[in-house]
Order: sequence, then C-alpha cells, then structure tokens
Amino acid sequence: MILARTFTRAKENDYERLAAASGRLRALLEAFAEDRLPSNYGPEELAGYGQSLLKARREDGSFSSYENLNELEADVRTDAHRFVTWAALAFLCRLQAVHPGEAAGIDGLDEVIRSGLRSPCAADFSFPESGDAAVVQQVEAVLLLSSGHVPKLLENDADLAPELKTALDELKAEFRRKLNSGDTKLIQGIDYAPLYTRAAAALGG
Repeated sequence: MILARTFTRAKENDYERLAAASGRLRALLEAFAEDRLPSNYGPEELAGYGQSLLKARREDGSFSSYENLNELEADVRTDAHRFVTWAALAFLCRLQAVHPGEAAGIDGLDEVIRSGLRSPCAADFSFPESGDAAVVQQVEAVLLLSSGHVPKLLENDADLAPELKTALDELKAEFRRKLNSGDTKLIQGIDYAPLYTRAAAALGG
C-alpha cells in the first residue's frame, strides 16, 4: 500500500488532478482509522502529513485541494473544499487523540483544529446541486467526521464548535426520523437504512 506522505494542492483546474489530491487524503485517513497503515508509516509520518495539511489551510480555517475555488463548478467545489475540510479535520483530530505526543509537535494544532471546526463550510451539510441524493452526501460527511472522532469530541465540548455541533444534532434527528418512519429509500429505490443506522450511531443516536 502506497500512501501520501504530504498533502499537496492541485495546481490546475483539472477534475482528475483535483480528485486525486482529495483522494490521497481520504485514502490515508481511511487506512489510519481502520488500522491498516503499513509498517513504514508510523506516528512520525502521520505527524509530518498533519504538518503539511496546515499549508492547505485557508483564511477562514477551512482546507481545500485547490486555491481558486471560485473557478470550480459547485459539485467539484464541494469535493475540493468541504469534503477536504471534513477529511483534514478528521485526520488532525484523530492524530491528536491517537498520537498526542507527535501531535503536540505541530505548532498551533489546537487553534488550527478549533478554527477549522468553526469554519463556515464545516457546518454546512446542504448539497443543493445533488438534489434527492443530498442525503447520501450528508451520510458520507458524517461518517468521514466520525472517523476522526469529531462528533464525540463535540459531545464532550460543545463550545469548541457550537454551529457544527448544532448541525450534527439536526442530522442525527433527521436520520433517526427516517429510520423510525421507514423513509430510507431514494427515488431510485435504493434503501439507505444501513447507512442511516451507521451515521446515527456515529452521532451517538
């Protein structure tokens, strides 16, 4: 398994390059969360990757895989900005929880996490460009954040990011409502009950 050692932004507005930049982050986060890291990718390498993430931090505390977000179509911008922000925060929060010693070596990490969790896009779970499939992306976002224990972190300290905590509580209530009413199928007939169950559980519901 070959995993990225640093996070790098795409330099061109090219969908494949943007997707690859985001995909490498999410692949590493998944391997980290599932304890599937190769033997040569230890705490120091994880901390090095975390340090490189800080270079992709935007002024509002969010993260992105491309600098000029206004050049991107709405759906591509969602992947390159919001999903990268959620993945970056999940990675950094997990690093801090699992390897606190190495995380402590990243200067200002507490404030980076705090400002990221409070960034406007972190609490935005609306996907108007996705229509009826928006709920699928909501579930994906929740599961991504839960891989870094973000919902649990906010359960313990809601003041860390009040708007994100409120948004996640609203999603938990909506997922539970769908499960209780049996309203778990999309128009295409696909039943997302198992995913709603996982997402609600990840949110403590």
